[in-house]
Amino acid sequence: MRQFFSKQRKSRGSTLILLSMVLPVFLIPLVGLAIDGTMLFIVQTKLSSAVDGAALGTGRLVGVNPDSTAVANEFITANFPAGFWGANHVNTSVTATDAQGMQTITINASAQVPLLFMRILGQSNATVSASAVASRRDVCMMIVVDRSGSVVEEQANGTIVNVLNQFVADSSSSSFVDGLDEIGMVSFGGTWKLDFAPTVYFQSGNPNIGTAINNIPFTLSNGNSAGSGTNTAEGLYQAWYQLRNINNPNALNVILLLTDGRPTAFTGTLTSTAHCTSTSHPGVIQGSINAGGNGSYPWWPPYTPPKTGYVMGMEGQQYQGVPESGYTTTTNPTGCSYASGQSNVPSDIPTIPNNAGPIDNVGSISTYTAAGVPTQTQGYYIGFGNSTNNLKSIRYAAFNVADNIATLIRQDTVIKPVIFVIGLYYTNDLTEPLDSDWLARVANDQSYTIQNSDADANTTAGSPVFQSGQTPGYYYESNSTGLGPAFSNITAQVFRLSQ
Repeated sequence: MRQFFSKQRKSRGSTLILLSMVLPVFLIPLVGLAIDGTMLFIVQTKLSSAVDGAALGTGRLVGVNPDSTAVANEFITANFPAGFWGANHVNTSVTATDAQGMQTITINASAQVPLLFMRILGQSNATVSASAVASRRDVCMMIVVDRSGSVVEEQANGTIVNVLNQFVADSSSSSFVDGLDEIGMVSFGGTWKLDFAPTVYFQSGNPNIGTAINNIPFTLSNGNSAGSGTNTAEGLYQAWYQLRNINNPNALNVILLLTDGRPTAFTGTLTSTAHCTSTSHPGVIQGSINAGGNGSYPWWPPYTPPKTGYVMGMEGQQYQGVPESGYTTTTNPTGCSYASGQSNVPSDIPTIPNNAGPIDNVGSISTYTAAGVPTQTQGYYIGFGNSTNNLKSIRYAAFNVADNIATLIRQDTVIKPVIFVIGLYYTNDLTEPLDSDWLARVANDQSYTIQNSDADANTTAGSPVFQSGQTPGYYYESNSTGLGPAFSNITAQVFRLSQ
């Protein structure tokens, strides 16, 4: 027995000696691997974050800054400090491609990291690497600005000009890239004007969009409003026409509508039955809003007291340098009673046409024809009436024409335009309030539900405005002091969609 225990003690001693010899061989490398591995993980995580930031930051400048590598290095240097955990020999490669309206930038970076414990095994440093890819579609955008009389009356035109300059004209504040994105602008009152033809050189060109924004004709030389009407259909259609001319289905095509009111006017070929020497008169028919002044007759459907409609100016290309003037048209007004005053319109043009729409650039869009869109049987207000002597008939028809144009735009499967709408309201409305429900419907906002029931429009509070099978957009509502944040939200949404 004593011999057995003696042998056991000798065995234990041998085991301890063996463990003492083996532990340094295995344990130290394991500890060193854990410490160095943790250090490599920290450095690699920091490098990945820096590369991600560089991809996003440099991606905005693709196609503009020829030295993308230098820009990427600046981003990486700012987010990956020199000597971070001893890292050195940071190498960066940048590859930028532009294919069919899609900008792609790929950034690869690597760095050497000195090891601590693993040097015992002859490994003095290790290399970590990271890569990131950012892609962005080109943006083709038409800005549509309401310059109707109410904008001037509420003194909002100055704010609109300032915010629009920050949004697209000022390179230091705009997120849109001169030389890459393509931007233009249309304004509308009773008629429309192509203020700035879309171009990729919207900031650096001569003229540039900043000049056009500063010269939006909110007022005439005599100080009167440049367009008392609100021909929303015309603004939307002509913006759509410009995008279809660009014809870049790979880009993100955007129509941005800024308006403060409801449609009051629409364009069409009007038929006269008396007085006029010609029976066909292309022009704008319009219903006044508040003949009593200062909001004495705010219009909210259904509005009963009848007011008189009138034809106001010629619209379209003939307006390019010709401000709207009074109540006459420029095409054959000879013998027409309405040439001398708005109240005479019904005597010459007693009925609203069954179909109406733009008379410029017609037929250039395959989904729109010279036949126009319904004013009575399709749209927002169905089959109310067609008398030009009834304000409600004119106003409902103006809604319908604009609503039908917006529907055609959202159903465009070629360039798939996204409609953004900013509804501008005022603290003390001098005319009439916004129709938020209808504007959200124009945008086809998926998150918006109807706020006010309207039996004439067959809408129910709480119901969605979204129409499936049509391109969804976004509706924002803002007062004049909040226009800046509204445009910032739109910028964010545009670039989210362009990814």
